[in-house]
Amino acid sequence: MKFTVSKDNFFHVLQKVSSVTPVRSTLPILSCILFTVKDDILKMRSTDLEITMSASCEIKMEEEGAVAIPSRMIKEITSELPNTDLNFHIEEEQVIITTAIGGEYKIMGYPAMEFPTEPIVDDSKIVTLQAEKFKRIVEKTGFSVSRDEMKVALNGVLFQFKENELCAVSTDGHRMVKYTLKEFQGASDIKDIIIPPKFLNLCVGSVKNVEFVTLRIGHNHVMLELQDTTIYSRIIEERFPDYESVIPAENDKKVLVDIDELLSVVKRVGIFASKNTRQISFTFNENKTLVKAEDIETSSTAKEELAVQYSGEEFIIGYNSDYLREMIRHIDGDKVEILLKNSLMAGLFFPIEQQADEDILFLLMPIRLM
Repeated sequence: MKFTVSKDNFFHVLQKVSSVTPVRSTLPILSCILFTVKDDILKMRSTDLEITMSASCEIKMEEEGAVAIPSRMIKEITSELPNTDLNFHIEEEQVIITTAIGGEYKIMGYPAMEFPTEPIVDDSKIVTLQAEKFKRIVEKTGFSVSRDEMKVALNGVLFQFKENELCAVSTDGHRMVKYTLKEFQGASDIKDIIIPPKFLNLCVGSVKNVEFVTLRIGHNHVMLELQDTTIYSRIIEERFPDYESVIPAENDKKVLVDIDELLSVVKRVGIFASKNTRQISFTFNENKTLVKAEDIETSSTAKEELAVQYSGEEFIIGYNSDYLREMIRHIDGDKVEILLKNSLMAGLFFPIEQQADEDILFLLMPIRLM
């Protein structure tokens, strides 16, 4: 296997696919990137067995072939080289790289046949979205995906393809986001699927200069295919919880508040929240609320008054300040409407200004006040 490639083109593709390579793995071959040369095209492919990514670039080929090369080693040496032509010669898995400036570097590779095969997306359904809408779905839902490996069904974003709309839902059991894209056409016959956030984030990073995103959804995999990049992911084959049942329908206490002011107060008061519970409390009165936090271990307290639009009886509710702060950051516009019932029921947060074809709901569970 012999070929010549410019360092900049090579490193651009290498950086892209190496983002999938696992940092640690019990299988040494997964720490490698598969290099395949054919018809003056170099294709690189990496996988962690859940996500697979391939990308390609043009080269000057002398001899076709394939080899798996350790990702860390090839990435480190090419990052330190100036922009010059790289000459690759692979003989019995030994990779020899030479440059015009007199450098020679030898890396021991692995047989290409040991590398996992490329996924097959069979009987696939096609879903096409505007790239900007796809990015917004990932941005709005990604933060509330559970990181708890024991809650497998919550480790991804649920996509529901309904008649004339697309719903994307994520939750970690404490907070939830439901993003609805209205007037969405052409995918009502597709089953509900749960997609890992790593795949979604990789897709967002790869669709910077395209107008539309096309996903192919098969029985076990979902795939994004672009001009020179293909990304695959296993679908999480678990049953997503009945999220509709946790959305309260009788929250009759309405609060209207400025988003920036709310975020600033939560940031400041949250500094004084207990390191264990991260609890802050909100005491609502006529057109104002008192925000408080206390850390008994350090004997520190904080309280601030926040102007709100509210008329009703006084009541108090507690939230995890970290969860609340992160959720507020993902709410667009100047003001947010909060619908509450009591100190034990979930609060609903709605942006006052929503795009015409969107409906976004944020939900946050309260915590018992200590």
